[in-house]
Amino acid sequence: MKAKKILAAVTALSLTTVVFASCGDSADSSSYTAAATTSTAVTTTTTAATTTTAAAESAADSAATDSSADTTKGSDSDYTPVKTFKGYDAFLMFGDGEWLWGNWEGQGEPEATKAFGVDADITGDGEYTVSITNASIAYDDPDEGINPQIALDGDYAVGAQGCVVMCVDIIGLLNGEKLKGTGDPKTDKETPGKYNADDLKVELKSIKADGQEVAFDKAKIKYGNIEDNNNCYRIEIYNDYGDTAKDSPIDKDNLAFEDSLEITFSIEGLSE
Repeated sequence: MKAKKILAAVTALSLTTVVFASCGDSADSSSYTAAATTSTAVTTTTTAATTTTAAAESAADSAATDSSADTTKGSDSDYTPVKTFKGYDAFLMFGDGEWLWGNWEGQGEPEATKAFGVDADITGDGEYTVSITNASIAYDDPDEGINPQIALDGDYAVGAQGCVVMCVDIIGLLNGEKLKGTGDPKTDKETPGKYNADDLKVELKSIKADGQEVAFDKAKIKYGNIEDNNNCYRIEIYNDYGDTAKDSPIDKDNLAFEDSLEITFSIEGLSE
């Protein structure tokens, strides 16, 4: 804002110089101009310059306000990926009706190339929020590159419409019966964690699209170790390939947002 005011002042000063120069030319061409008239002209010019400066500053302020009001989407500078977790990495898995706004991995997964979310660090019982934002989904990661599953309008992602997948996955949590990997369960989905799904109490609290509540049927949400190829704890809100496709908890076709999708949930039963 200071820079804009300085620019406005410089512009006004330039206009003032032009006005004073014009007055000087007029005085040279008429040697009989009275001193009182010259004084009045100078006063008038000063007033005009002051008015010009005020108008320029007002226009600059107005332009800045208009620009701020029109800008609702974030930029790369609004998003910093967090790839290390003290607890368990929870992320929002999502794809819209065109399979855009794709976020398919957690930021904490090793060698992840499809992670563009704002994840939560699950360190104990409590309430947590995971999300995807325009800034995160359009982030040009220096290691991963730009998300291949977005449509860009300049620097921003075109708004999401509809839904094919909306789930929350918590990595490394469950001691699955089918997969017995030997790595770190927090980074290797095939390695069993330490909790039984039935011993945990997890509840979906809210869904917000661009800050507005999205209605859902609590009774239709699916919880637990839903997939056979990992030991993640999942909150399945909607999945084209899951049970919720038959009886959706949300109106997936009318889901729409431009800037953010946020899922808040609570979890109880963790010993950390």
